Amino acid sequence: MTSTVKRIFLVCLILVTMLFTAGCTGEGQSSAGKTATEFRGEASGYDDRVEFRYIPNSDEPETYSVTYTIERDVSWGTMIETRENVRYERISSGNPIAIVVPREEPMDGVALEIEIRSAAGVVLHQSRTSVGPETPVPMPL
Repeated sequence: MTSTVKRIFLVCLILVTMLFTAGCTGEGQSSAGKTATEFRGEASGYDDRVEFRYIPNSDEPETYSVTYTIERDVSWGTMIETRENVRYERISSGNPIAIVVPREEPMDGVALEIEIRSAAGVVLHQSRTSVGPETPVPMPL
């Protein structure tokens, strides 16, 4: 081989080694090496209350910061409560975030807009869920 071919081969070998090493050391991963937690939302409507639950896909207890707005009578958009940066500790799939909203009447609609952040401030979940009456209530004529 000529010296030029040897040099090109050596440069290519060094580049491949650098790329392989960078990919194997996990520089692009978080320091903990964990994937971001995802949440599944559930809502249940009863005559006297509406229950919202947000369940993480992790069994490890973590702390989260939650900001939410509760609206009653969804069609009118009447705001009844806004809370910002509420700290929920030891949340896991077995101990989810739970928000219970009382109903004055079974026909009251309820909506919850929520944002869940990790302890580091990363947004993990955002959603808006509306719940109407559980069952139709007959009205007397």
